[in-house]
Formats: sequence, C-alpha cells, structure tokens
Amino acid sequence: MRLLKYGICRSTRARSYNRTAVLSMAMFLSSFSVIYFIYTSPGRANAYLYKFQLFQMGVRNAMSQGGAGLFRQIVNGTDYNLEPEYEPSDLEFLPANFTYSKDDICPERFVEMNGRIQVNMTEIPLEEVNRMFDANFVEFGGSWSPKDCIPKYQVAVMVPFRNRFSHLPILLRHMYPMMMSQRLNFTIFLIEQRGEYPFNRAMLFNAGFMEISKKFPDQHFDCLLFHDVDHIPENNRNYYGCSNMPRHFAEELDIHAYKLEYYKFFGGVSGVTSEQFRDVNGYSNQFWGWGGEDDDFYNRITERKEGSYNISRPPYHYGRYSSIKKNHVQEAMFLGRFSLLKSSIERMYLDGLSSITYPTPIITRNQLYTNISIDLQPVKNLEKITNPSSIQPN
Repeated sequence: MRLLKYGICRSTRARSYNRTAVLSMAMFLSSFSVIYFIYTSPGRANAYLYKFQLFQMGVRNAMSQGGAGLFRQIVNGTDYNLEPEYEPSDLEFLPANFTYSKDDICPERFVEMNGRIQVNMTEIPLEEVNRMFDANFVEFGGSWSPKDCIPKYQVAVMVPFRNRFSHLPILLRHMYPMMMSQRLNFTIFLIEQRGEYPFNRAMLFNAGFMEISKKFPDQHFDCLLFHDVDHIPENNRNYYGCSNMPRHFAEELDIHAYKLEYYKFFGGVSGVTSEQFRDVNGYSNQFWGWGGEDDDFYNRITERKEGSYNISRPPYHYGRYSSIKKNHVQEAMFLGRFSLLKSSIERMYLDGLSSITYPTPIITRNQLYTNISIDLQPVKNLEKITNPSSIQPN
C-alpha cells in the first residue's frame, strides 16, 4: 500500500512538472514570437499598439456612460470620434478681395486649395498616371512651375525608395494636383537604394542632396522636402512651400489614430531649407534599417550649439496623412539606434554630408520624376569639419 501511494504521488508530481514545462515552453515561444514580430515589422507593431490604445480610450468613454455604453463598445467596437476640429467656422482662408496676376509672386493660398483630399489607394500603373499629367506642362524629369504667377519657392521633393513600385504611382497621383494647386516650382527626385545592405533612409537623403547640388546646379532649390513614398496627404492646405522651416508636415497618420506619435517625432514627411540642411551637416549615415534617423535629425536641428532651430507643424489638423498598407514589406528594426541617439550632437560634424562616400550613381529621367539610384555602403572614416558652409558635393 505504501509503495502504491508513493507511485501515485510520483506520477502526480511528474504530470505537474510536465504541465509546468509545457506552459513555460508555450510562454517562451509566445514571447519570442512577439519580440520577433516587433523586430521584423516595427511599423505594424506600432499600428497595433495604437489600435489597442484607441480601444482602451473607447472602453473608458463607454464606461463613463454606464453599462449600456460599455455593451455598445463590446458589440460594435470603438465609437471614439477620430474626426478633428478643422478650421474655425469663421476662418477666412482667402481674403474677400483675393487676386493675383502672372507678374506677381504667387501667394501661399489659392481657391484650388479647398481642403480635404479624396484619397484613392487603388493601385494604378505608372503609365496611367503619366497620361493624367501629360497636358499639364510637366517638364520631363518631374519638374513643374506655374504660368499664372511667379513661383515663390523652388522645392526639391526627395522620396527615399526601394522596391515600392506599386506605391509610387499612388503617391504621384496625389502629389501633383496638390503641389500644382499651391503654385510651387517643384521637382520630384526618387532617391533609390541599390545593393544588399539594409535600407538607409537618412544616407539616401544625404547622397540625394549631394547629387542634386552637383548635377542640377541651375536649379537653386530653396528647400528640401523629405517625403516617404507611402504617406499620402489628406489636405491640400498643408502648404509644401518653404515657409516656417524646419517643418514637420506629417503630424497625424491614420495608422497612429491620427495622433502625433510623440512630441519629438520628425519622420514621414518633413522639410528644411537647403541652408539649414548644410548647417546641421545633413542626416547621420549610421542608421541602417528601421527607426532612429529622424530622431537623430531632430536632435541636430533643435540642439545645435551654434544656434538651434524651432520645429513648426501645420495648423488645424492640415497635417493628416493616410498610410499605404498594401504590399508594404518593412525593414527590420535597427537595434543600435538608441545608443547612437545618445551622441547625436557629438557626431553632428563627424557624421553626415561631410563624411558620406558612395559609388557613382545612375541618374535617369522619367516623365514625372528623376531617379537617382545609388549603391549605398557603410561609411568607414569620419572626418570632422569646422565650417558646415564649406561642404561641397563629391
């Protein structure tokens, strides 16, 4: 009898140990899966986090309405109102006596800038977009200038790119009407990364700036617009001219519940003057993969010892954007970004325009953009400079 009880006890403990081992293994695999997902798809992970936060806000609002509100929340999902308050009802966007002529400098507001854009995410061949703007005096290579007034600004739009061919026509279809309505003289540059290294958005902007300065000396761009290919503007009153630079245009993104991701966020769509870009020695070249480069650039702009700049953002929720979610394979997260961000200011004149090197790029002109294709490689030697205005193209 004693042996039987001992055997039963051992059997019970063994089953308990097995259940504990299985549960521990399941928890480990689940944790590993979550970490792997965050590492390989950080953008999607952020989007899910915002959805969860939005659901929490909806539940809190529903609970404040009592049991009936909570029941509606569970059955129907969040009823949290995402519609922001746009301009005040008495806002006079254009003066009553608004007028201009072909001999005047273009103003920053026009009748065609009527607000909300009907965003269309339908995939479309690039050839069809080419036909849309064939008769709109678009210069081959992606340049356009108004004919009914003198453009106030000349803008270089730089789009970092790699293998996002289904997204590009969607961006161009929305970008051209918006910037034409704002009467800007602009050129769209597709800065494409070739090679096997992870995507380096910041280094593409540096190399693109150097090549534009060298290969297009007759085009004196007043400012640079850094525009992700999957960010589609929702309001054409979000003025893409060079006023109030540095400027963060993409303040509110749909996948972030139309909220500013964090106070120092400077990614998606942003702009600086050419002089400001030289002053801070451009972007860092060290951020390979997803994340960190825009935070480092923000630090350079706002904490520069020789004189910092203040970031501006669009008023009245003009800076709302839709994100293209289909066919979006994201780069893996750059794990070294946090340590690099600690030394943003110390690296400013060691790492950037002054240190970038790259092979001769391939430049081709298309109807609606100029493509600058570059085989990026890590920068090995950093050379300190003392005068940022002395930076010259390679």
